[in-house]
This record gives sequence, C-alpha cells and structure tokens, in this order.
Amino acid sequence: MSQINLKKNIITSGSFRIIILVISFLISWISARYLGVTLKGEYSYLITLGSFTWMILDLGIFRSYPYLVRKYPDKLTTMFGWTIITLIAELLLFISLGVVFLDFWNKLIGYPLTPARIILLIMFISFNKAFMQLQAISMGMDRILQNSLAHFLNSAIFLVLLLIGYFALLKVDRINAVLAFTVTGFGCSILYLVFSNHWLLYCKQLNLKLIKMFYSYGFRVFLSSLFIMLLIRADIVIIKHFLSFTQVGIYSMAAHIVDFIQIASNLVGGLLFVKLADTEDDISKWLLLKKTLLLFFFFITLANLGFGLLGKFIMQIMFGAQFVPVYYVYFWLMPAVYGLSFGSLFNNYLNSKGFPVISIILPAVALLVNIGLNLWLIPVMGINGAALSTSFSYFLWFILIVYFEQRDSKGRMLHYLLPTWKDITDLGQEIISEGKGILRKLTHKTA
Repeated sequence: MSQINLKKNIITSGSFRIIILVISFLISWISARYLGVTLKGEYSYLITLGSFTWMILDLGIFRSYPYLVRKYPDKLTTMFGWTIITLIAELLLFISLGVVFLDFWNKLIGYPLTPARIILLIMFISFNKAFMQLQAISMGMDRILQNSLAHFLNSAIFLVLLLIGYFALLKVDRINAVLAFTVTGFGCSILYLVFSNHWLLYCKQLNLKLIKMFYSYGFRVFLSSLFIMLLIRADIVIIKHFLSFTQVGIYSMAAHIVDFIQIASNLVGGLLFVKLADTEDDISKWLLLKKTLLLFFFFITLANLGFGLLGKFIMQIMFGAQFVPVYYVYFWLMPAVYGLSFGSLFNNYLNSKGFPVISIILPAVALLVNIGLNLWLIPVMGINGAALSTSFSYFLWFILIVYFEQRDSKGRMLHYLLPTWKDITDLGQEIISEGKGILRKLTHKTA
C-alpha cells in the first residue's frame, strides 16, 4: 500500500467538507422549516433509533475496515462482497419482519409506525450501514477524492429532493418524505462507490474464513463504537421518555449544532486514524495529536464565539421563533463540542493501537454517568439538564482517555502532548500563512 499523505488528504477532504458543510446547513434550515419543531423531534427520534440499530448490525466492521485494508490489502475483495450481500439480505429479511410484526415494533419503541414508515426506516438502517462500510474501505485504500465525492453526492441529492418536497409536496406525510429523501441520497452514493470502483466483480471472491476473522476483530470495535454512539445519542431517547417531541426537536437542533461545529473532527479523525495506523513510533503519534488538538481548539473556540454573538439572530431569522430556545440550550452544550472533538480524536489514537480494551471501558463509564445525570437532571432542569449531562460526560470520556494513556506510557505522553508557547505561535503563523496563500489564489483568479 502507498504511503498516506495526511496534509494532502485533509486539504482534499476539507475542501469538499466546506461545500458539504454549507449543504448541511441548508438541509438543517429547510428541514426545520418543512417539518416544524414537533415533527423535527419525531424525525430525530426515528433517526436516533435507526442509528443505534445499524451500529448493532454492523458489529464494528465499518470502524475496523480502514485498519484491515491497510494491514491486509489482499482481503479487499471479501470486505466489499460481504458488504453488498449483507445489504441485500437485510433489506429482504427486516422489511418482511417489520411489516409482519408492525404492532410489536410500535409497542417496543412507543411510536406509531405505519408500513411505509417502517420500510423507509429499515432502508435507512441498511443503506446507512452499507454506505459507512464502503466509505471505510475506500478510506483505507486512500481514495479520499472518491470518498469525498460520495459524501457530497449523498448530501446534494438529499438537498435537491428536500427543496422539491418543500415547494411541491405540501400534502404528503412529511416525515415519510424526509426519510425517503435520506434513503435516496444514501442509495445513489452507494451506487456511485460500487460502479466507480468496479467492485461488482468482487462479489465472486468471498472467503467465509476471512469474514469470521473480520467480525472477530471488529467485535472489539463494535462495543467501543456502540458505547460512543449511545453516549452521543442516548439523551434523545431519555428526553422523549420524560418530555414531549417538541422538546426533543429543540434539543436535537442544539445537538445538531454541536455535530455541525465538530464536523472537522469527524473528517480529520478518520484520516488521522489511517495515518496513525501506519505510524509505529509513539512520539510521532503524540506530536501529531498535539498539533491536531491545538488546531481544533482554535477553530472550535472561533465557532462558539460566532454562535454566541449571532446564534439567536440566526435561529430567529432562519428557522423561526419556535426554534429560538435552541440558542439558550446550546450554551449548556458548548463544552460538549470540545469534549466530543478531543475525545473522538484520542479514541482514533486508541484504535490505531489495535483497539485495546480500554477503548471499550472508558466510553461505557462515560455513558453510565451520562444516563445517570440525565435521569436526575432532566426532571429538574428539562432539556438544559440533558445538555449539562452531555457536556460533563463528553469531557469525562476525554479526560479518562488521557489519564489512562498517560499511565500506560509511564508518564511520557503528556511531556510531548502538552503544548508550549512556541507550539501555539508556530500554529498561529501557519494559519496566517495558509490564509494569506488562499487569499492570494482567490485574488489571482478574480483579477
């Protein structure tokens, strides 16, 4: 396998992410207007349940594929073939079970599902899972441009369909419509990844022994990923239990802003994981983490300051008066952006070391704390209590990782990880230099 050029990959993927960030903002804006705060809460609740489900079905495969592709490039055909086969099998099996046992599922999740809605939800689960696995394979192969195009295609198709729905489909079931738009975006992106890589040929080369090895390896990742997902999204389910879908809608919008601001960590984290997996020296890993953390701190702080100054105005003008409470909830969630971003980056560092058991235990501890605080604070403080619980548990997760890694390194890690004044000034100069370079290019093009 070729060497990973992290800077090039970040620039390539980051350029697309800026475009996708704009598209995501438009999607959030239009979907909020289209659904309203209560239906937005219902949609967020269904998507949260769907996300839990696909992660359980995945069993850690998508998290382990970039690592496995780098370590076992000759096993690529089996990875792809199994993704496609499980996608088809899941659709056939779960749609049948969903429709036949519809009343059971309604009682289980406490939500009135219709046949159309459960079919769309199952398609979301299966398509999301397959898309994430295919992206993971592509990332492991260092096909960052292709990966970015697939993600862009997914978002762009969703936006176009949402615009059509907003202006033309006024009398349809709006949750079903948005679910259908979501599914279509995933489906088209899957087809793009399949055909652009000629991966249909790979389905003929399955190896059941290798598949067993993937799941054996991925199970460690699965537990870690599941606990992290529950840590991030369990509050939605708990809020629904205590409060209304309107409150779920407000909170989910605030949580979406957290996801929106820390989107860079999702981008860099995945790319960083592949780079770290190729790096054997601990000191090099720590220095890379230090620079990344400093960069994140700068941009997250800038984003939080911007939202603090303009957030209420944005909520009022863009989303309407019913979403203004999102602004006040977000203040309780501001620390969560740092905790989630830093925790995610450090978790990628743990994963690059072969997914040690500590990567399972620590998010599980943070999750238990989060659930306990939610059960205590939501009845007292409402959704602000959920936000406070989330911020505390995210930071706890990050601090626990640092503590145990510092101990595992026999006190060496923080010596290389803690930034000096020189590190800060060097990064500042680098940001200014890169900014000037971009401005020069833009000026040259417009001249």
